Amino acid sequence: MRTLGEGLFALPLYLLFTLSGGPAWQATLPFALQRIASLLALPLGVLADRIPRRELLAATLTLQALIAPGLLLKTPILLTLCGALFFTLSTLTGVTASAYLADLAGREDLERVRGRVGAVHIAVDTLKDPFAGLLVTRTTYLPSLLSFAAFLGAAFLYRSLPSEKAPTPKKRFRLTEVWEGVRFLWQAPNLRPIVVAEATYTFVFALGVSLLPFLLLRVLEESPLVYGIVSSLLGMGSFLGSLLGGELSKRVGRGKILVLALLLGCGAFLSIGGATHWIWVGLGAFLLGLGSLAFFVVAGAIRLGEAPPELRGRVAGGFLFLSGALAPLGPLLGGALAGVALPFPFLLAGGLLLGLALLWRRGRAA
Repeated sequence: MRTLGEGLFALPLYLLFTLSGGPAWQATLPFALQRIASLLALPLGVLADRIPRRELLAATLTLQALIAPGLLLKTPILLTLCGALFFTLSTLTGVTASAYLADLAGREDLERVRGRVGAVHIAVDTLKDPFAGLLVTRTTYLPSLLSFAAFLGAAFLYRSLPSEKAPTPKKRFRLTEVWEGVRFLWQAPNLRPIVVAEATYTFVFALGVSLLPFLLLRVLEESPLVYGIVSSLLGMGSFLGSLLGGELSKRVGRGKILVLALLLGCGAFLSIGGATHWIWVGLGAFLLGLGSLAFFVVAGAIRLGEAPPELRGRVAGGFLFLSGALAPLGPLLGGALAGVALPFPFLLAGGLLLGLALLWRRGRAA
């Protein structure tokens, strides 16, 4: 319900700015606000560790419900303020929900639970934009009202869940708390390789997805329908990757799942980079979704499972900050390399994942 509520708010907001008749920078302003909000994950992670998480989630979603009717405002300044606050609260919700899920699931069962929850989110995320777009074409009031109802329903459901057992520190706030999650990730010898690999996968995933429209519509000269099919294949792969990554990690082993996910990503980029027909691009997109989400589910479970309960909010926020800072570099580098020769960015991305897989296997063997 939270994912649905976000889609019912975000897509109409994008359309309002795009169709406002303002300059081009104004049309892209909501996207910029969303990216800036993800960089606030560091200080927001502190809140997730200092306030009981169930209550924080319920309060944050209630605030988002109250912001949802702001879509009915027509003034760009007021819409900008609503969007900035909304995306900031979304970042806080994401960080807190990750830590809260780890509290409830426990370390041993975290991959399976993360995989199932992630699959549900991906399914809703795939359907929410077409649904929101259909509503916008019918009425300007219904998206905001349904978003309001979805957030209130999500807040009620969070309130019905048990309270987490994570201790809430009562000590005075120190500025250094903001960086404790990043420090923990970097100083833990067993987590450092996983964090580097996870950040790299996030980087190359953004690179590959950003180049799909250019490759399909400009290079292969396919129709927008084909691009929609390929996007659906990416979503299907992501759904299966999230589900299977969590379900198979205990049977196969975490290390084997991570290596297999890296190799699937490598194969995806090689398929896309050498594609002469959209079918190969679609296959690559499916493998990219499958491999990346399987990797993220298992790696994220290891990262949050190793973190002490009182630090999970800052660990989740610290990684979101790092990945959010790196992700925009992927499309920029991919676009620059594609201007030289189209296979270059895909070969680079595949080579990085292959190198990580080989290093991971060598480290395990040692």
